[in-house]
Amino acid sequence: MLQVKISMNSSTGEVLAFKTCCGLQVFDQNLEILVTNQGPQPVVLLSEMDLVLDNETRRIRNLMPSGEQSIGPGEVKAFYCQMDEELWQRARELILLGVSGQAYRTGLVDPR
Repeated sequence: MLQVKISMNSSTGEVLAFKTCCGLQVFDQNLEILVTNQGPQPVVLLSEMDLVLDNETRRIRNLMPSGEQSIGPGEVKAFYCQMDEELWQRARELILLGVSGQAYRTGLVDPR
């Protein structure tokens, strides 16, 4: 089981820019997704998700870090991306995707 916390317009971009050499501004990330594995087995997620809107579903492929991400029992993994705010306002559900085809559905808990 995964616990997912979502934060739109977090200060993530500012923090990542601060931690890079000379404040390099390559991190224009405004969406933060914190995933906690509450199950007994590791979970491997892809660095992409589906965003469910009223009449369509959009695949978002720009999550950082990229590639397959393993989350052990009790561990937390943070994902970040640049999200269009108008698209986010229309979103109803976020689905994280597992490496073996699993779909981890979550309602949006961002207070907007």
